[in-house]
Amino acid sequence: MENTSFIEITNQYRQQKRHQNMFMSNCSLFLTFEHTTEQTTRLAILFILYHQYAALPLEQNPFLDFFLDLLSHSTSIEQHFIYCILEGSISNIAHYSPFEICNEPILPPIRKDVKRINTLRQKVTKLIDDPYTVILDDHIIELLSIASNRLLALSENEALRKENLSNYPLSDIILPHQLPQLVNLNQFLAFDTVPLLLQSKNKDDYLDAILSSPVTSQSIEIMYHVLVHQKASLSSEFIHHYISNSIRSCDQLEEGPKQDKQVKQVARFIQSLLEQGIIHMADYFVEVQAFCVSFMRIKGVAQLFRLASNEARQWNT
Repeated sequence: MENTSFIEITNQYRQQKRHQNMFMSNCSLFLTFEHTTEQTTRLAILFILYHQYAALPLEQNPFLDFFLDLLSHSTSIEQHFIYCILEGSISNIAHYSPFEICNEPILPPIRKDVKRINTLRQKVTKLIDDPYTVILDDHIIELLSIASNRLLALSENEALRKENLSNYPLSDIILPHQLPQLVNLNQFLAFDTVPLLLQSKNKDDYLDAILSSPVTSQSIEIMYHVLVHQKASLSSEFIHHYISNSIRSCDQLEEGPKQDKQVKQVARFIQSLLEQGIIHMADYFVEVQAFCVSFMRIKGVAQLFRLASNEARQWNT
């Protein structure tokens, strides 16, 4: 047992309790903590109560109040352990055993960030006063704020993915002029945020920002997602303007792989909108025909041309 790591203990616990309500099982474990003085057992319980909810933001861990309360009256090793939980470094010792932690100085260093602890206490107090309140994560707000300035790391994207971004005042955080850069830098985030921004009161400003910026492959993919997957209701004028910009973007590129890629993507985009019934060939025939004739040498354009020609023949019959 001395060599059993925290993560192994947690997995064993989950296996034993797999047929029970997780929260009720964890509450029983919490009571066990209260009635034992064995340090290794107490550390194992703390890790389990953290790790059971590790996929959620720390603020949503139902035992956060317990962790914070323990900071005031616990042994030095427990206090250090809890700080590691609160500061997000506890996963570094997941493969150590409680016995090792109690007997060797291998816990990660801690900052004891008073501001962070006070913020967590305030959020816990709000949740106790109003269980239905939505607690916004300052770190998530910060990530949303910088997403139009730099490429987000994988871990940062993962943190954003776990959040319900519809709870956040996105239109106050991501301004219209920042949207094109966000789309180009952080496409995965844009998949989640653009549909929400287009439901805000500033919808027209965001659409104008899209139209006034260069058409990129990322932009086309986002608009495809918004129109086809999200079924967003956008004006025919906007869609027509965007498609015209997309076609023009191909003409503006020099011949070569980059232009070929853009042409293929624009052709697929237009064809998908036609097949989904989002646009109608009668409104685009002249532009689409000219586009196809200009780039017939590129694979994929011929299929769009055949679609346009077939529809044209139907008009004449």
